[in-house]
This record gives sequence, C-alpha cells and structure tokens, in this order.
Amino acid sequence: MTRLILLCALALSLTACSKLQGAAGAVGVGSGSAKRAHLEIDGVRYKAKAKADSDDKREFAVTVTPFGGNPEAALKAGRYEATRYCLLTYGGSEKEWILGPDTPLSQLPISDNSVTITGRCTQR
Repeated sequence: MTRLILLCALALSLTACSKLQGAAGAVGVGSGSAKRAHLEIDGVRYKAKAKADSDDKREFAVTVTPFGGNPEAALKAGRYEATRYCLLTYGGSEKEWILGPDTPLSQLPISDNSVTITGRCTQR
C-alpha cells in the first residue's frame, strides 16, 4: 500500500513539473516566459505581457490592456504579471518598481488603452 501511494505521489509530481494551471492559464515552469497572461478581475479580462530588457534580464516591462475602464484593476493585473515573471525567471517575487502600480496615473505611459509598468527583479 505504501508503495502505491509513493508511486502515485511521484507520478503526480512529475506531471506538475511540465505545466501549472492557474488563474493565468497554462504557465511553463521555469521558462521565464513572456507569454501573454490573461487575468480576470471584477469580471474584466486583462491581458498582461512581461518583456525583459535586452541588456539586463532582471529589468522588465509589463504591458496591460485594457486600461481605461478600471485603471486600478489593470495595474493589479500588471503587478501579478510582474510577480509571475520574477518568480518564474529568478525564483522569487521580490522586485523594485521604476514605474509601478503605485506611481500616479498622470506619470504612467498610457497609450491605445494600454499601460506599461517597469521594474527590476531583486531576488538573488
């Protein structure tokens, strides 16, 4: 009986290594993937995409659409995607914001119903 339980636990852990199912859909583990994530907040589906800086991969930019309807929820989706990027790429969620969710709206780069927030992963 113990062997059966151990074999089942091993099989489940191996299947979990390839994909995680979360609020953002299928997410590759450890990929540092910049795939577009979809996050639903207050009934609105937000698209967020993290992109690493070409010189320093710790620096990232997250673009979130739509922005106009509920800026607070859009920034929440951006924070989620930034955390996801740092976690999958560097193994921790710690980050410093350059232009982040706490930046006044008037100082954020907003265009075509999208906002871009930037920061740096600080996990070692």
